[in-house]
Amino acid sequence: MNFSTQAKASPSDCFSAQTIPGQFGNDQLNPDVGGAAVALSNIVINVSLPILLRWAHEDIHTTVLMLLSQVYPILLATAASINTNNLSLFDAHFAVAVTASPVSAYLAYSAARAVFYKPNTLFLQLTYGKTLIRWLGLALPVLWFAINLTISFSPRAFRNSPQHCQKMTLIGWLEFQAVSNFIGVLDVMGRRDLWNDLEGRGGLGAISLALMWIWAVYLVRHRYDILNEIRLRRERQTTRNFFLRKLFLVWTVFSASWHVVTRCHPWTIIAIVFCLHWSWVLGIAKGMIMVDYELSYGQIMSLFSIVPPLMSVGKLLRDKWDSLLAFLRNLPDLFSEGVRFLLTGSPNPWPLPLDPISISALEKYWPADVKAGSIPNPRTPVNDPHNAWKPFSVATYIYGYCVCWLNILVWTAYFDRYPPSGGFPKRVSCSSLRTVIRETRGRILRQIQVLLLPVAFLMCAGPLFVPFAALPLAQQWQWTHFCDSFAGEVILSGLMNPSPTASFYYPIQPNASVLEYYFDYSLVSNTTVPPGNPPSQLLVFNARADSSIIPPDIFAISYDVQAQEISADCANGPCAFGNYSTKPYLSFTLQDSRTGLVTQLRAVDKEWKFPDDAPSVVLRNREAGESGGIALQSAVTQRDHCENLKVCVSSRTPDFATLAPLGVLLMAQQTYADYCLRPRIYSI
Repeated sequence: MNFSTQAKASPSDCFSAQTIPGQFGNDQLNPDVGGAAVALSNIVINVSLPILLRWAHEDIHTTVLMLLSQVYPILLATAASINTNNLSLFDAHFAVAVTASPVSAYLAYSAARAVFYKPNTLFLQLTYGKTLIRWLGLALPVLWFAINLTISFSPRAFRNSPQHCQKMTLIGWLEFQAVSNFIGVLDVMGRRDLWNDLEGRGGLGAISLALMWIWAVYLVRHRYDILNEIRLRRERQTTRNFFLRKLFLVWTVFSASWHVVTRCHPWTIIAIVFCLHWSWVLGIAKGMIMVDYELSYGQIMSLFSIVPPLMSVGKLLRDKWDSLLAFLRNLPDLFSEGVRFLLTGSPNPWPLPLDPISISALEKYWPADVKAGSIPNPRTPVNDPHNAWKPFSVATYIYGYCVCWLNILVWTAYFDRYPPSGGFPKRVSCSSLRTVIRETRGRILRQIQVLLLPVAFLMCAGPLFVPFAALPLAQQWQWTHFCDSFAGEVILSGLMNPSPTASFYYPIQPNASVLEYYFDYSLVSNTTVPPGNPPSQLLVFNARADSSIIPPDIFAISYDVQAQEISADCANGPCAFGNYSTKPYLSFTLQDSRTGLVTQLRAVDKEWKFPDDAPSVVLRNREAGESGGIALQSAVTQRDHCENLKVCVSSRTPDFATLAPLGVLLMAQQTYADYCLRPRIYSI
């Protein structure tokens, strides 16, 4: 299905048109906005400014103005192009994405703090031009917000708005903004799959997870410092309103934790800025033009705008070269000291607050999350309805991080109860027997602690790291073994080139574990339909050169998609017919013309086709109004190949009752494959 030619546009079409280049009426980006030269200058300025903020300790107004000179022309040109048909939806959305970098967001935040006379690092290093930079920084969120509203809610703002952005809802817009502005920035988890993180993001997901885990350890190690900071801040606040006091307390917990950890470990700020910039660069790089274009006047001007920041960074390196060399020489010692602090901290006797086993028992929701992600059928409360899956998944990942932090707290308190020697506190005794008993008990205690270390590490790191590895492993296992209890399996490939196919695999012998490829059915357009009649699809048998395989009886099945009618042709002519319904349940009524046998199939669940996921259904035979055995059941898509969906079938022969539903599923899988294989900025 070609979404760009649909008669009725939906909000999802508008979002797709904003994020998918080359389709939905989106042409190639203007090189002055998305060219490699502009990308290079944007990245250099956004990287230079944090370096100068952290180490230069001098006026940075030139670099800030260079950043604003990159951001404002793009935003103002985009705003001026509204209702002129010069820009597409993707152009406008990309203009917001490329200008809303982490540094630009920090500039807007610093400007807001400066309005209320709150100290911040950026404005402390500005000697002049503070008023201009403050107001330009405050105007950035206004421009981002205004352009975002115009993109989605104006039906004529951009060239392809009339075709795709009609009847936008506020709920849909808010959901899309959460994905594109929040999850898009944090899209460093490799779609919760660490196995392909190296290929897709260069290991950024693993680095981010490690940083989150180290941050949790720091929160535990500095728990008393954080509590003292919270106490001091609460003493300074003067608000008497009950609601504001509670709101201030919540904010104080987060701000005090940030203050203590970043002041004690400044490298964490560098790591966070690095990850955010990396994620931003990966996001906008998918829309950049890197080849086959010429440098224009605007791009050359953009390249020269990076000269002042580079000169400032070069001056910084020249002035602090000795300090940099000293830092590199001391780096191994600093790293060793940091690891030692993570693992041991300082002896801090503290009563054991909670039972670590009981806390980890709270992780019982993880198996449900992994099961729903790898076994879509039968449905569970996690994925029924389908739109409950993503919120539950995100919530459990956040919850897993909290459980990880609690486990670190408990095990740290447990090991900190004992002196470094691992024995009991020494007591004055004249009895040599008591001395031997004390030493023996201390030795046993040390051995127990050594045995507990792997358990402690697994419980402290597992809730955060294990699920990211468990889900792809479970998906791969289910792809291989989900259909073991069925008579055969079919792989539905939704690729359009050459055509969508249904490949049948059966065991060589009954109950054998090894499957052999038998034949294909291809989905093609019915070219024999007279002009003006509704379009139809044909599921056609592909003959094999291997004569040892007995071909099936049915050679072609015709689908009238509009009337939802089906007819089958065998070697001797028409041999079966029927109809199907997609609402409220996917159901089929099929009849064999030769035997008169009528077969009724109905899905177990109402939902079976989704705009952003593969079709998922369990079809059962209907006998005398009651549910019979399973005729076919969809499994999972292949890892890293979303266009392939596995379906388990109960029949050893591809009869009409098996082939007819497979054709409908193949059409749905074709639509999903077209969706999931498109290049997009945000891969959620």
